[in-house]
Amino acid sequence: MQAFWIDATHEGTQERYGEELRRWRHAFAVAEGEPEAGGVTLDPAHFAAAAWEAATRPAAEFPYVRRHSRVLDAACRRPEEAKGLLAVVELAVPAPVRVPAGWAGWQRESGDDRTYAPPPYERQTALTTLELRVPVPADRLPTPTHARAAGLPNLDDAQASLEALVTELNTVVAPFLRELEGGGDAGAMPEWLRTQIEADKATAETAGAGAWRYVAAHTGNRLEFDEQRGVDAIGFHEGDLLRPVEAIHIALHDPADVIARCEAALALLAFHGRDCAECWSGMPCRSVRLLATGYRRRPGWRDEWALPPGDEPTRG
Repeated sequence: MQAFWIDATHEGTQERYGEELRRWRHAFAVAEGEPEAGGVTLDPAHFAAAAWEAATRPAAEFPYVRRHSRVLDAACRRPEEAKGLLAVVELAVPAPVRVPAGWAGWQRESGDDRTYAPPPYERQTALTTLELRVPVPADRLPTPTHARAAGLPNLDDAQASLEALVTELNTVVAPFLRELEGGGDAGAMPEWLRTQIEADKATAETAGAGAWRYVAAHTGNRLEFDEQRGVDAIGFHEGDLLRPVEAIHIALHDPADVIARCEAALALLAFHGRDCAECWSGMPCRSVRLLATGYRRRPGWRDEWALPPGDEPTRG
């Protein structure tokens, strides 16, 4: 689980970052007493802070440094009389106390990033953040080599500074994210559960989406799929024949019934993804976990998704 990463998924992002460096050239202007080349600072901390600013601050369709949805803000600055940097990272976290009914919390916006955002202002809202202050020693930052041109920072130097900062910040911030997301696995459980339910629904729809019937007759038992199709070879016989109880079980879990149950389960997940304060905090609530336990024999299930000992449903 990463807090930050350099975007390499969209074509031309590095070129766009080079354009941002040109726009933000003023941030790289040499300060008194700093080494320089062509008017560009070669001080590792000053240069890295400016490179980070250019990669994270401008509003862009494809930001060059992307971040985890819980990271609300991340700024790097050089405190006075300090040789290194101070990174300040702000995370969206669950409320430390139980929020009274009627109050809203963080909501995850739709989209690729699914960033955390407050609800509309007309709602009573209680938002909790965690501020991490991370000192980054200067000796962990690369030293810039040269200017691209007079007053313009070198793209390769800026890239190296970003990589160093991303590595340093991930080391510190990622453990907090793993804790917030339930060990890094519980947070992925709702998506896994939704995949299982949608797969069952698709299979039922492919099977005809109809209702099946078990018909007991004087001449033999029959499992009917539709008017033209059925199974007559049912009975207490040796071999691969269905027993009546097996045929009844199949009929009770016909495609129509499976589709109805899947639609109800998907609606429940949608509700918890939209209106459940605990699920919005990043950890699936007890109701979602209970629903997921019904799929615990499926591939991909993780034992850490189970309810804590003593909180499991009772079995008759």
